[in-house]
Amino acid sequence: MTVSSAPPVHPTQRNAAYQQLVAQRNAFTLTMTATFLVLYFLLPLLAGYNKPLMATKVLGNVTFGYVLAFAEFIMGWAMAYLYVVKARTFDRLAQEAQQ
Repeated sequence: MTVSSAPPVHPTQRNAAYQQLVAQRNAFTLTMTATFLVLYFLLPLLAGYNKPLMATKVLGNVTFGYVLAFAEFIMGWAMAYLYVVKARTFDRLAQEAQQ
């Protein structure tokens, strides 16, 4: 009787589709989180430290600060849409990993 010193391999570790799913999901999540945090904190940082830029008039009486604040709403919707599109890929990879 021989005893193997290698730890047992979990079936999910052998599944290439599962490994691809985890790698893609983690990369996507990290990228989306970093992008969101940078863009989200850009508004208060600029408002606090670069008031002349935020007070720059862009169109009539509309300042850059208002445009940036409105852009955050658009960013939220765009990121949600991007996630829904990317989730379809994750769902397909999850189905492949189960087979």
